Amino acid sequence: MKSKNENKKEKFVAVRKNSDGTLKEFKSNSGQVYDYEQALEAVEAGNISNAIPFTGRDGARHIRGINDGDDSTNLSNLKEF
Repeated sequence: MKSKNENKKEKFVAVRKNSDGTLKEFKSNSGQVYDYEQALEAVEAGNISNAIPFTGRDGARHIRGINDGDDSTNLSNLKEF
């Protein structure tokens, strides 16, 4: 059973990509559109249920989907808007 806080969290349902295929914007189930920095802040604050922050080899903070073994939940595989 999900906690009340878990039910209040948004989740990313669509993405917009740069010409090189990297993610640049995220759309949540509430319709909110986040640029990458805003999305990273929301993820780091624990407000997004299907993404986690991590530090890449480049030392910068990035966003990744929850590793649940389901390719459909990979953020890069979400529908584009």
